[in-house]
Amino acid sequence: MTTHAAQPAIPQIILQLLDDFKDIFQEPTQLPPSRPNHDHKISLIQGANPVNKRPYRYARHQKDIIEGLIQQYLKTGVIQHNTNPYASPVVLVGKKDGSWRLCVDYRDLNQATIKNKFPIPLVDDLLDELHGSTVFSKIDLRAGYNQVRMAKFDVGKTAFRTHGGHYEYLVMPFGLTNAPATFQSLMNDIFKHTLRKFLLVFFDDILIYSKSFDDHVRHLQQVLLTMRKNLLFAKRSKCYFAVGKVEYLGHFISGEGVSTDPAKIEAMVHWPLPQSIKQLRGFLGLAGYYRRFVHRYGIVAKPLTDMLKKDNFSWTQEAKLAFQHLKHLLSSTLVLALPDFSKTFVFEVDASGSGIGAVLMQANHPIAYISRPLNKQQQALSTYEKDLIAVVFAVQKWRHYLLNRHFIIRTDHRSLKYILD
Repeated sequence: MTTHAAQPAIPQIILQLLDDFKDIFQEPTQLPPSRPNHDHKISLIQGANPVNKRPYRYARHQKDIIEGLIQQYLKTGVIQHNTNPYASPVVLVGKKDGSWRLCVDYRDLNQATIKNKFPIPLVDDLLDELHGSTVFSKIDLRAGYNQVRMAKFDVGKTAFRTHGGHYEYLVMPFGLTNAPATFQSLMNDIFKHTLRKFLLVFFDDILIYSKSFDDHVRHLQQVLLTMRKNLLFAKRSKCYFAVGKVEYLGHFISGEGVSTDPAKIEAMVHWPLPQSIKQLRGFLGLAGYYRRFVHRYGIVAKPLTDMLKKDNFSWTQEAKLAFQHLKHLLSSTLVLALPDFSKTFVFEVDASGSGIGAVLMQANHPIAYISRPLNKQQQALSTYEKDLIAVVFAVQKWRHYLLNRHFIIRTDHRSLKYILD
């Protein structure tokens, strides 16, 4: 569950703008247009045979659900009947609202698919664009993948089989290995003139950010015009308009900076002691998403990450203390500043017997924390040598902030000044 900032009363000028573009907030009545450069293609490795698997068995009431969803998809035109050699089985996935989504198990097809290496944006890189912004709108596309057509010659490869029939997708379904790359490529192309100026796109999550309300009205209008021109549809109930604080990619963004999602933090704080490597990996995956907010995260988490090694899953007292300490640190994170690339960056390093860390700052406001444990050989070094390792670690880690610009290093050891000079 994600906590969303409440949508305050929408200003009248924004309401009028949304009314002018109400067509893009409606259910699409036809298939998305063919976009030759972005219709989804499925290129198979040489010698791959058609995937053809029997449908999974389902209980009687689940069959009723599947049949209902199939009729719905046939009516909207996103699927059609199929007779070709390809067939993947379907799975039912429950939604938060209690309804069901019909998904296709494309694992065998994905294994035979040549992977598309189109770059997916890094969340931290996206957040770095937002300094100085005070007004935000977030647009959630309606079933985003289904707004992309399948390439005509690859439609048959999407075929799936249920207990009652054989079908294929005319739009890009969820579950295909290269679907994220196709979708991100399309979004980047459609919004290429506004990306990083006042708009960020991460798959079907569109964020519009502005330094003033007047700018935001113009920016929002331009984005809505682009969506209409390219026949993109959004779900109004999941959008936020002209707000001062918004949830985006598991973070809360405001004019003050970036903070963690309270719901995710609460989930971690109440996380029971993991009883398997899979459960521990799940906890560390969620906790690690916020590591930039936590001073000395890598050092504190080391007893837990060590447990992921083969035949090393054992809850020692040290590991239990680390688990509780990490939850405490996550529950007390502060708002981090967003980087201002017109100003000087400062980073401060520290070293202890077991690890090194650093904090990146501007105007004494933290932007990010990094840390890592030291190996046994490094632990035997002198304190100033450990500080020097921390300096090198920080410069390498934050190279994208520091390259070709003046920056300041703070350390407790004056002797390092002469080494660095």
